[in-house]
This record gives sequence, C-alpha cells and structure tokens, in this order.
Amino acid sequence: MRLTSVVNFEKWHGNGNDFVIINSIDKKIRITKTFIKKTANRNKGIGFDQLIFVTLPTKESHDFFIRFFNSDGSEAGMCLNGIRCAARYIWNNSFAPLNNICIKTKTKVLTCSPVGKSSVNVEIIVPEKINHPNLERKISKKISKNFFLLNTGNNHLFIKFNSIEKIDLNGIYSELSNDIQKHEMNLSIFKKTKNIIDLRTYENGVGETLSCGSASLCVASNFLSKKDDLITVKTFGGEIIFKKIKDAILMKGPTTFIYKGNINE
Repeated sequence: MRLTSVVNFEKWHGNGNDFVIINSIDKKIRITKTFIKKTANRNKGIGFDQLIFVTLPTKESHDFFIRFFNSDGSEAGMCLNGIRCAARYIWNNSFAPLNNICIKTKTKVLTCSPVGKSSVNVEIIVPEKINHPNLERKISKKISKNFFLLNTGNNHLFIKFNSIEKIDLNGIYSELSNDIQKHEMNLSIFKKTKNIIDLRTYENGVGETLSCGSASLCVASNFLSKKDDLITVKTFGGEIIFKKIKDAILMKGPTTFIYKGNINE
C-alpha cells in the first residue's frame, strides 16, 4: 500500500492571477500532471491559474530556481505575476533576506526587489520580437493586420482593437488555436490610450485570466521607446506599471497572500 504524502502550500494572487506555491527547498517533492490537475480543479481541489514550484538553484550565481505549471499540467517558461508572488513567498518564509534576489526560471533570469509591504519590482530584459511569416499571414487573413508577436520567456500574440470589453476573446483563440498552439503562443487583445494600455489575455493551458504579467510586460515594451518612459497596463485584475531603464524594463506590481494549507500528494 502506498503511503499518502502531505504537501504544504500557500495560495497567493497577483492582480487576480492566482497561484498555489509549493516549497521544495526543505523537502523534495515530486510533481506529477495528475497532482497538478487534481489541485487545480476549482470545485474538487484548491484551484489556481498556475502552480509555482520553488527549488534550490542549479547554479551558484542564482538564488532560487522556480518552475511554473499551468492548470492542465503543462509547464510554462515564465510568469511575471507569479514571479512577484514567489519572491514575496520566499521573503515571508525567511528563505532569503528582504533584499534583491536572483531567480532563474525555465527560460529567464530575473532580479526581484521588495517595494513596501506587498509590491515587488522585477527587472527583466526587453522582450524579443518573433518572426513567424506563415503564422503572420494566417493572422492577417483570419483576424487583423494590426498585431505583433513578442517573447519574454513565453510567446505572445497581441492584436489591437479600438475597444476590447465586448470582444469575443475565446472565439478569436478558437479561430487561431490550430495555428498558435503549435508555437505555444498566448493570445492578447489590447487598446492603447496615451500611456495606458487595456489588456485581456488568453493563456495556453489556462484560458482567459484576470491578469497576465508576461503579456503585460510585452505589450508595454512595444511602446516604451526611451529611458524613464512609463506605461500602465490595466487588466480586469488590476494595474502593473512598467518603466524603461537602460537596456531593461522595470515592472512594479502587487502581491497578495490568501491562505496556507496542505493537500495530499
């Protein structure tokens, strides 16, 4: 008979983008797709957009290695709302001093620093443009010519509209799903007014979320042209502020602790 292992967790959210965070520093924990799907179920489990797995660094130059898993069990390369929550989780549990920490994810290395009692600054390099000529032709033909593609650890497609509140985001994703899923690309629609961008995002393996930090970074970076430029990205979950600094971008956003508990592995 297999003995059941109890896994401790904390529930956090960043602008409504909610996470279950698990510590694998003190106790080695094996994460399976079955466990992730069971835990992610909002009716029979805990419920989350992503599970965050905090582990020891793989290199001496990093303080922690963090992995992100979508609610369908697939692994994401990055999550900027999640990285802020993970940093606060690390500081609150005294795994590191309340100071700058260097975090490695599957695809990026980032520096996080505390701001006040709950906000976190994250410094990250400017997202890269993506070149997919065949995909771009399909998007132009099916949806719109007013779009761009960027990568910041996750691939993102952004389509501009004059208004986004009543747009059928699920319908657009369904129309493009066969084309963008093979590129592991998330879909966002946005409206820009001066230095404010309204944004909605459909994340692969999750669906539409209240906020997506990496999508917010990417869309802001497309309009940050010089040092000290500021862009505020507004989602249904809240606001994140982005500032151009030299060859990087500084993101400032909130984190909120919800509760802690345990679940059977």
